[in-house]
Amino acid sequence: MRKLLVAALFTVGWGLVAAVPAAAAESHTPFCGLMSGAPVLNCTFTETLQGQVTVDTANVNPCSGVVGTATMVTNSIVHVTVNGAGDVWITETATSHFTFVPNPPNATGAPSYKGEFTFWFGGSFNNQNTVVTDIGNIVVNGSDGSQITFHVVTHLSISASGIVNKFQIISATCP
Repeated sequence: MRKLLVAALFTVGWGLVAAVPAAAAESHTPFCGLMSGAPVLNCTFTETLQGQVTVDTANVNPCSGVVGTATMVTNSIVHVTVNGAGDVWITETATSHFTFVPNPPNATGAPSYKGEFTFWFGGSFNNQNTVVTDIGNIVVNGSDGSQITFHVVTHLSISASGIVNKFQIISATCP
């Protein structure tokens, strides 16, 4: 499941391709310069992804260990804002239709799976505070009537006085 989560977040989070323009009074540099390490002040940037197809032929069912082909068709939107003080806000929401077919299909009677996942990420950063949270939900149903679920919430905040608050909540079910 961790491989699926990492692949989904990487693919959806930074594989975006189509920019959506915003108001002309602000800069619209890709990711407001954050990817190059030089944030552009007074910048907003929005990028959408629709129907991005990702195929992983060596994905592993986290419950059974069966190797198969995972296919995701993803829609995503990421938005970045940097104000005049250099404060940064980033959000991303991604949803994907997901299928998993054992290699070879029906290998040793292993079921195939299909379902959906949704992930949300948000972060805000300024010269005194940092807050980062992400939430994910995966539900896939097997051809044999089984179901695999994965839910995760992670959070990190650092206050101006240096107090760190972090937690992670994960739950998963296997047939």
